Amino acid sequence: RRADLPRSRHGRPLTEEVQRTLRVKLIRDTCTSDMVASLYAVSRRTLHRYLKAEGGTFRQVANEVRCEIACTLLAETDLTLSQIAEILNYSEVSAFTRAFRRWAGQPPSVWRSSHHEWAGRSRRRRA
Repeated sequence: RRADLPRSRHGRPLTEEVQRTLRVKLIRDTCTSDMVASLYAVSRRTLHRYLKAEGGTFRQVANEVRCEIACTLLAETDLTLSQIAEILNYSEVSAFTRAFRRWAGQPPSVWRSSHHEWAGRSRRRRA
C-alpha cells in the first residue's frame, strides 16, 4: 500500500497529470477513468481514491478539462457549436449546450459573443 499519492516525475499532483492526459485524449477519442487509470498502472478504484484525496473526482476533472477546451475553441476559433460538440465527443449539440451551461452559467453562443470579441481585439492589438 502506498503512503503517498503518486506524482509525476516533475512532482505534480495526480490531478494535474490527469488533466494533462485528458487535454490530449478527450480531443482524440472518448476517454474513460479505466483508460486513464491504466496509463498510470493503477486500478480505476485506486485512481478515484487518489483524486478524492486531492479533493476531486474523475468526472469533475474531466468536466473541467472539457470546459477549458470548449472555452478555448469558442474564443479562439470560428468552429461551429456542432464541430466543437463533435471534438469533445458529445452525441448532439444540445448535450454539449446543456453541459456548457452548467459549467459557465450561460449558453456557449452567449459566452462566445462576449469572449470572442475580446479575443479578436487582443489578437488585433498584437499584430
